[in-house]
This record gives sequence, structure tokens and C-alpha cells, in this order.
Amino acid sequence: MNKKMAKIWLIIFAALASMIAPFSIDTYLPSFPAIETHYGVSRELLTSSMGAYLAAFALTTIVWGPLADRFGRKYIAIVSLFGFGLASMGIALAPSFDGFMIFRIFQGMLAGGVIIGARAMVRDYFPAKEAQKTMAIIMMLFAIAPAIAPVIGGYLQTLFGWESIFWFLTLYALVSLFILMFFIVETQDPQHVQSIHPKPLLASYWSALRHPRFMKLVLAQSIMFGGFFIYIAGSASLMFDHLKLGPEDFWIQFVPMVGGMILGSMVSHRITDHYAPNHIANFSYGLAGLAAFGGLLSALYLEPGVFTVIPFISLYAFALSLSLPVLSILALDCLPHKRGMASSLQSLLQMGMAALVAIILVPFVHESIFEMAMMQLVLWLVAVFFWLNVAKNDES
Repeated sequence: MNKKMAKIWLIIFAALASMIAPFSIDTYLPSFPAIETHYGVSRELLTSSMGAYLAAFALTTIVWGPLADRFGRKYIAIVSLFGFGLASMGIALAPSFDGFMIFRIFQGMLAGGVIIGARAMVRDYFPAKEAQKTMAIIMMLFAIAPAIAPVIGGYLQTLFGWESIFWFLTLYALVSLFILMFFIVETQDPQHVQSIHPKPLLASYWSALRHPRFMKLVLAQSIMFGGFFIYIAGSASLMFDHLKLGPEDFWIQFVPMVGGMILGSMVSHRITDHYAPNHIANFSYGLAGLAAFGGLLSALYLEPGVFTVIPFISLYAFALSLSLPVLSILALDCLPHKRGMASSLQSLLQMGMAALVAIILVPFVHESIFEMAMMQLVLWLVAVFFWLNVAKNDES
């Protein structure tokens, strides 16, 4: 196996791959009123397009991971990126909301392969400690996407209309595909190639799902992310209805929030050599709880405003970003010879949780700042339960 390539290209590609999800989710948020008017649909129905994307993404990860373990990370990432670009083009050209939704689902189905392939590439290529530090760097770059995505979307909406947002995603896929094809080599060890025969494949998934440490780590990560996603899926209501801002003002939420994510990734990278993973995760969960409680108290006693809502979201984002590299590597190392499958299950549960938040939770809580904050706190408490179970077993 030829592993010779410049590390910087793998980091850039993995960052671009990880940014596909936030670009797909956040770039069209400023266009919600325009898309609603264009197709004559409600806010709740349009929000379901986000949930449909996430659900399709989550469900197909159980296919992409084994395919990456069987055919290699690079080949699967190529197929995924090409299909994602075609689906984005289809959304831009959709004549009806039904067509919009169908291509949105295809977009979600096809996005997962490149993210799973890139995550497995990082762990294939780097030793454990360096992989964790590299993942933190990727998280720093990844964190830029939610900040700039709605800003880009707002200006594209203002200048060219909502369709231009999906043409932008098409171009993004083509640029990423170019880097993948010409600067990235296959990283999978031939000795770790896995069968995709249904019987052993189902047996492998069942074995992974029964792995108590792996599942608790992934649930702790995914549910904490769900608490954060309350304010992503509900951002249109937060910005337009509660804070009374416009489509070009989404930076007011996303820039501080993403600033917190970038800072969290930087701190995670800096302290990796000095603190044990469990200590980093303990601190991050405590900080996220402080943010969730603070947001709830603010919603209960203060009027909704930029300075009474955004700081708590940003602090939670910092805590989440601090823990993600740690939890991701700990989970992948539970299944060292099946990292594609492990990455699939991570994505399945994380994006599945995001889909549940967008489809089920946000439509019930988006009209109330207090209810959004309460739901974040509840999800944080459940995530803490799973993490403490892992930490307790590590100590015993």
C-alpha cells in the first residue's frame, strides 16, 4: 500500500469533507422565507426538508461504512462526492417542492460516503495520538463552515436568489472531488479489507451495536450534539421570529457560535499531550451543562436578545467542540479493524439525532426560547448519563 502523500492535503480534504454537512444544512437557512414563498409551503414543512436530508444521511451511513471497508476509502469518497454534486444540481432545478424534497433526500444519501471515508482515512494514516490532534485541527477548519455558510447563503440569496445556493454546493463538490482524485492516495491497509456479504456484515453490525463502550461513547457524543442542533434547526425561528433579524444577519448567531467551536478545537489540540482523554471529556461536559443551565435561566428571567441568548449557545458550542475529537477517537479505537463501520455508526447516530431534533423536537419548541433551552438541557443530561457510565467503567 502506498501511503506517500503530503499530510496537509489529507487534512484539507478531510476538513472539506466534514464541512459538507454544515454547508448542506446551514447555507439555505437565510432563504427559508424565499423558498416558502416560491413553493407556497409552511415553515414547518420546509424545516422537514432539513430533517429529511439528515435522516437520509444517517440511514445510508450503515451502507457507506462497510463499502469503505470493502472497496477503499478513496473510491467510495469519489462516488459520494460525484452523486452529491448531481443531487445539489437537481435541487436548484426542481420545478416543485416534491422535486425539491426528493433531491434533498438524494443529497443526504450521497453526502455520507465522503465524510465516512475521510474520517477513516485520518485514523488509517495517523497513529492514535497524532490522529486525535489531527482531528482537532480538522474540527477547527470544520467549525468555520457553520459560521460562513449562512453568511454566504444570505448574500447569494440577496444577489442571485435561493437556487444559487445549491449551485454553490455543486461547485463545492467539484472542487473537493478534484483534490481527492489528484492529491489523496488510498489509506486502507489491504489486510483490513472486509466482506460485504450480508450475513457477516449483519453479524459485524450486531457485534458493534453490542459493544457497550463503543455505543455509550457514540450516544454520549450524539446526544450532546443534539442539544447543540436545537439552535441550528431552529435558527430560522430564532433569528426571524425571536430576535427580529433579517436574512443577512445570521452571522450574529453563527459567527460567535462557530468562534466557540474553533476555540474549543484549538484548546483540545493544545491540551491533548497534557491531559488524559477522560479528563478533557469531563471538563467539556461540565462546561456544556453550565451553558445549558445558563441559557435556561436567561430564557426564564430575561427578554430574548442577542446578548441574552447567543453567549450561552456559543459556550455550549465551545464545550462540544472540545469533546468531539476525544470521543471520536475513543469510539473508533473500540473497533480498530473496522473503522469504516465504526465511522458509519458514529455518523448514523449523530446525524440521526440531528434528524430527530429537526423533524420531531424543533417543530414543538421553536416558538418558545424557554422551551428550546429546556430541550437542550434535557439532551445534555441524557448525554452526561452515558458519558459518566463510560468514565465509571474506565476507573473500575
